Amino acid sequence: MTTLIKEPNGRAFTVSNEFIYYDQLFTADYKDIVSPNVDTLYFGGFLDLTKNPIVLNVPDTHDRYYVVQLMDAWTNTFSNIGRRTTGTRAGKYAIVGPDWKGILPEDVKEVKSPTNTVWMVGRILVKDEDDLAQARALQKQFTLTTLDGKKAPIIRPANPLLLENKVEDLSALDFFKTMTDLMILNPTINNEALEKQFEHIGINLTYGFDANNLDPETIRGLNRAAKDAFQIIANSEGALNAKIVNGWIVVSGLGTYGNQFLQRAYIAYSGLGANVNEEASAPRTFTDDQGNPLNGKNKYILHFDKDQIPPVEAFWSVTMYGPDFYLVPNEMNRYAIAGHTQGLKYNDDGSLDI
Repeated sequence: MTTLIKEPNGRAFTVSNEFIYYDQLFTADYKDIVSPNVDTLYFGGFLDLTKNPIVLNVPDTHDRYYVVQLMDAWTNTFSNIGRRTTGTRAGKYAIVGPDWKGILPEDVKEVKSPTNTVWMVGRILVKDEDDLAQARALQKQFTLTTLDGKKAPIIRPANPLLLENKVEDLSALDFFKTMTDLMILNPTINNEALEKQFEHIGINLTYGFDANNLDPETIRGLNRAAKDAFQIIANSEGALNAKIVNGWIVVSGLGTYGNQFLQRAYIAYSGLGANVNEEASAPRTFTDDQGNPLNGKNKYILHFDKDQIPPVEAFWSVTMYGPDFYLVPNEMNRYAIAGHTQGLKYNDDGSLDI
């Protein structure tokens, strides 16, 4: 849905190998991805590497923070290109599929993906409204090309089921068929035993999913599983193995999940596209210092001692989300307070109260 394009005739397509640029900071109207930030301009897209590599062209951002996060088909972050890892000078990076073999131009660096489907999410820091125009101009300089420098978008019809329905609203048989098709396109590594275990319920990575070969009892079981799975995922915060620090939930080890499938599913539900801790950390809290659930009827103070201002290399912010993990509508249209927020006042002793 993040790369959905509609033509004048109303037909909808998803676009591969082309960036979609979000040139405004997100507001409460944005509902495509849970837990967005309001400190950066986003841009993103999906790559199809089945035939050839795609080159990410990066401009010189003159020390402005940016990152282009690269995730495989299973939302494992396999690379970050940006200020922390590659600096802020201009560069060219060829994203290549797992089976590609070839020679790259000398000025192009290789980044190998574990799967032929790649999700790219770019973020560029915006300090305030006055900074927006400059950030927007830089954003458009991030482009995707072929190895010979030509624009190479691949437009494919989207799966209409996923355009017209939320995943949790799909019928069990539609869900498992879609899932199996995508698993065939993007095989996992070292999960042969797990995949063999599920062949008896129709998930076959050689022949695909065929409900016609299943008995009624198995189909009833799949229907129950699809219904229950969403509730299990939504209530699986414990799979994060989080630490509680002053009431804040601090999670490490996100961004790559290995065989922690439930943890990955919970992050997809509550914070899709989480990056590795080296790039970003996102503590959360749902309660006050007494352990009571946060409630909009109350007023709260978040206090940082002078030596406890978040120690960051780029930026920090405090963002408020509703119980659905989307930004909360409000009359001020303010969704976050950040270290770069204009008018931020520190106390005489250097501490900060928000």
